[in-house]
Amino acid sequence: MKLTKKIISAALAATLMVVSFSGCSEKENTNVERTNDTPDLAYKISDKKITLDLFYTGTYGSAVDDEAGRLTNIYVKNVVPASTTDATNAYNVMLASGNIPDLVSYSITDIEKEAFEGAFVALDEYIDELAPNIKKFLDENPDKKASITSYDGHIYSIPLFEAGETAAGYYIRQDWLDKLGLKAPTTVDELYTVLKAFKEQDPNGNGIQDEIPFFQRSMNLMGIISRFDLKDGFYVDESSDSIVHGKYSEKYKMAIETISKWYKEGLIDPDIFTRGSNAREELLGNDIGGMTHDWFASTSRYNEQLKDKIEGFNFAPVAPPADINGKVWESSARMVGVRGYAVSADSEYIEEAIKYMDFWFSEPGLILQSYGVEGKHFNYVDGAPVFTDEYLSSTKSMNEAWASEGITLYRSSVQNFDAERQWMAPAALEGAKLYIDNGYCSKPQPQLSFSPDEKKVLSTKWTAVDTYMKEMEQKWILGKNDVVADWNEYIETCKSFGMEEILKIYNDAYTRYKEVKSK
Repeated sequence: MKLTKKIISAALAATLMVVSFSGCSEKENTNVERTNDTPDLAYKISDKKITLDLFYTGTYGSAVDDEAGRLTNIYVKNVVPASTTDATNAYNVMLASGNIPDLVSYSITDIEKEAFEGAFVALDEYIDELAPNIKKFLDENPDKKASITSYDGHIYSIPLFEAGETAAGYYIRQDWLDKLGLKAPTTVDELYTVLKAFKEQDPNGNGIQDEIPFFQRSMNLMGIISRFDLKDGFYVDESSDSIVHGKYSEKYKMAIETISKWYKEGLIDPDIFTRGSNAREELLGNDIGGMTHDWFASTSRYNEQLKDKIEGFNFAPVAPPADINGKVWESSARMVGVRGYAVSADSEYIEEAIKYMDFWFSEPGLILQSYGVEGKHFNYVDGAPVFTDEYLSSTKSMNEAWASEGITLYRSSVQNFDAERQWMAPAALEGAKLYIDNGYCSKPQPQLSFSPDEKKVLSTKWTAVDTYMKEMEQKWILGKNDVVADWNEYIETCKSFGMEEILKIYNDAYTRYKEVKSK
């Protein structure tokens, strides 16, 4: 499994740029019901036991892989030490060693880069003959096929496709609203009124004006900025069917002008750009956080955690406030699929590895991926998989409990949203249902692939533009600069750094994406 010097050199080059867009997933029926008993080795791939070396960073439990091995006679052995914490370094060291395992679970962007140098096989050349389940899935989901197809027309990695119509939404202290006699905000103006009341009317009742009305642990304010008819980063503008960037438009100027005013009035977390991932624990735990935009599953758990600490605590999901055009919509969603299996070009078991990937798209593979092993993690109830009470009562978080058993790892497969739904707290289920039933989700945004020449331009010019945009956003919101006074210079500076060329590259990639999707 030795690589050429060219490949080793490429392994240490700068990370390529294939950017994923956000947007709620299209509704899919991913529920899998059991149709009959699955006898041992009914999905056998090889008459002899084969062990494939696997590169996988992060928490890795083998219980599910062991069951897959029992069914297929293909077992995997993770060669990455459990103590590894730096995934990027581990990946680069693996490449530089010249010894690439049979299967590599890593980001599509990095896999694609090394595939151009011959490190990984083009999977599409095998799918028609060896992977009927994968072929069926891609044929039925042309948008997903287009999103994982490289600029050169090949597929080098099959990721874990995340199912589910929605992921995140707005949460507000319903107990504060009730105390102040207010309703959840439904417009931008009402949002301002509610946040101002949170700041000035002492809803936590401690006699101190210490409330922080709006916060986000993501260290940005897209939860508010999106209410000005913007999305984060590069996205498809439906009116022109072209790629635009949210921070390169007049709407962004309007958003920042308003948000900087709100920040000055104390309606937004003063440490929004520095507080980081513990914002919910810190602000909700101290009874001073009022509203946020975050993931349903993890945000709802604070009701259970804080019910005995804060009397009447109720952090409830609410519909997105309508944007400035009166449209009610949610901007965030699950990724199209960014990490999964690739097959080493030097593997002795290329065909077996591809058949093994295909197994994870079969009925038992999909069940194993999302629910684990029957009798250990779930049982069938009325023909559908249901997690056991014992497993659901785990003191670990959902993701920790899953990963430690090998459930929903970054394999080539599809994650069933129903499995996640079973772990959700009542408030999370309520929020997800609210967003799904009312169609708040936007159309999914495509994941694009760029040629090596395009990546070279993006790796330099986009880095400069992105850095400048972030610096100016912070200056404007913190009140160090004025967005209206700076706006013309801001646009001209972005242009001088190459923004127009960057947008052309994105739109060229989008054209390729649409061509693949339409085939």
